[in-house]
Amino acid sequence: MTVTREELLQDLSYARTLAEEGRRAPLIGGSYLVLFGVLLTIAYGAHGAMLMGQVEQQWAGAIWMAFGVCAGLGVFILRGRTKDLPGSSSISNRADRTVWQAVSLAILFVVVGALARGIAYDDYIGTYGIMAAGFGLYGVALYSTATLSGHMWLRIFAWLSWSLSATMWLFLGEPWAYVMGAVGAFLVLLVPGVIMMRAEPSKVV
Repeated sequence: MTVTREELLQDLSYARTLAEEGRRAPLIGGSYLVLFGVLLTIAYGAHGAMLMGQVEQQWAGAIWMAFGVCAGLGVFILRGRTKDLPGSSSISNRADRTVWQAVSLAILFVVVGALARGIAYDDYIGTYGIMAAGFGLYGVALYSTATLSGHMWLRIFAWLSWSLSATMWLFLGEPWAYVMGAVGAFLVLLVPGVIMMRAEPSKVV
C-alpha cells in the first residue's frame, strides 16, 4: 500500500492536533495549590499575629510543626486523588508536576539554610527571607506552568507573586509582612488552585 503525499500531510496534521490538545489539557494540580494556599494562609497569619504580640511566642514551633504534618498528610491523600484523574500523563501536567517538585526542593533548601544560620550564629533574620524567596519561586512555577501548558492566565498570578516577593524583600524583618504573606498565599495559591479544580476533567470518561 502506497501512502500519498496528501495522506501523509493529513496524518502529520492529525498528530500535531493531538499534541496541541495534550499540551493544553486541563491542569489537575489545583488541589495541591488549594492545600498549600489554605495551610500557608493560616500559618503566615498565625506567625504574624505572634510577632505582633497577639499570640504567645512559645507557639512558633507548634504553628510550623502543625503546618508540616498537615502538608505531609495532605500531599499523601491528594497523590491518590490526582493519579486517577484523566490527563495525568499529558505533557502539560507532567511539566506542572516537575516544575512544582523543583520549586518545593528549592524552598526546602532555603529553609534549611536559613535555620542553619539561625542556629550557628543565633541570628534568625534569615528566616524572614524564607517567605520572600518562596513567593519568588511560586512565581517561577506559575509562569513556567503557564508557558509550558498554554494556560497563559496563570501568568497574572506569577507577576503578582513576584511583586509580593519584591515587597517582602524591601520590608524584610517587619512583622506585618507575614500578614501580607497570608493574603498573598490566598491570592497566588488558593485562588488559581480553585480555578484549576473547577476545570478538572471528570473521572468518568
